[in-house]
Amino acid sequence: MQNKLIKHFSALVEIDIHTLDIREKSFIPADTTFCSRCPKHCDYKNMHFYGCCESVRWDNKYIYYCPMDFIFIAVPIVGDYDTLESGVILGPILMGDPSDFEQTFGVTQMSTSRVNHLAEIASAVFSNRRRRETVTDTTEFLNGIYRELELLPKSNGYPIELEKELQSAIVAGDEAMAREYLNRLLGETFFRSNANPKVIKARALELLVLLSRSAIEGGADVAQIFALNNNYIQEIDQFDSTEKLGIWLTNIINRFISYMFVFGDIRHSVTLHKVIGYIRTNYMKKLTLDEIANQVYMSKSHVSKIFNEEMNISISAFINKIRIEKSKQLLLDATLSVADVAHMTGFGDQSYFAKQFKAETGASPKEFRDKIAFSQER
Repeated sequence: MQNKLIKHFSALVEIDIHTLDIREKSFIPADTTFCSRCPKHCDYKNMHFYGCCESVRWDNKYIYYCPMDFIFIAVPIVGDYDTLESGVILGPILMGDPSDFEQTFGVTQMSTSRVNHLAEIASAVFSNRRRRETVTDTTEFLNGIYRELELLPKSNGYPIELEKELQSAIVAGDEAMAREYLNRLLGETFFRSNANPKVIKARALELLVLLSRSAIEGGADVAQIFALNNNYIQEIDQFDSTEKLGIWLTNIINRFISYMFVFGDIRHSVTLHKVIGYIRTNYMKKLTLDEIANQVYMSKSHVSKIFNEEMNISISAFINKIRIEKSKQLLLDATLSVADVAHMTGFGDQSYFAKQFKAETGASPKEFRDKIAFSQER
């Protein structure tokens, strides 16, 4: 039924739509996506996996850029207790001026507002994410906990050394060891609490704080980690049984570790393209670093660092570069004054615009316009 719905919806909006199986990291239909044919050869499966995980966090939809500057939309399909099973991926979409792209590959163009409308409708149509109470077989989960209990040292005291080992593994980026130590701590929690949900909830929150501090120390993004925790703290009170809480917590831990170990490069790539897209869409306005950082939920210093490292140029210099390129196009229109062009490209002050233009091109706006006019006459 869903495949038929996807087919009709795709034909209606004239955009490719595929389903991504989260466990297998494979698309349905297989090998028919734009990404599988794209010349960029990026890690597109992990990129869309990241988009699906983010869609769970951001109101059942997530809009993100790919390394080719195209837009994609992810919508989550979840199982019991918010377990992400698959995602519906819409895209690619060209959002912006086609002249900004080296190649467009015939990709459908949309305005920013239309992309947002599409994301809302796709979420309503495809996402099945609701707060549901269903019966789930918990045997596998409980058996896993009991297996880890057998590995715990026979001691009456809390295994603080195990906690330190967990922190060290996270900071070092050792995913396998981090999962092992975390499972042992969970086993200890269940064992010492006598399966009391209130005690386990309190301990679960402590573990989330521990994971957060360790992840941040290991280089994870502060704003993103805090946003994750905020959602989890709000969710944790809904559970009324140890089994349901345990399954939820295991799923959260898997997602949390993915953000720490799997998504580093992809997260930076998505951040970078969000920043670039926002600048290209809003270059004519007065842009501040605070405003740009808020778009990607990062601190000013962190977003500046990522941008400088990846683009080899500061954000302010990049804004000027975009504005100069746009002003060159506008200067071709003889009906616009230099003051008009300065205002339309976000420089505001004509003298400041002229100074920046000459620094970038070696000519004043008037000299540039006269040169173009002379070449056209000839």
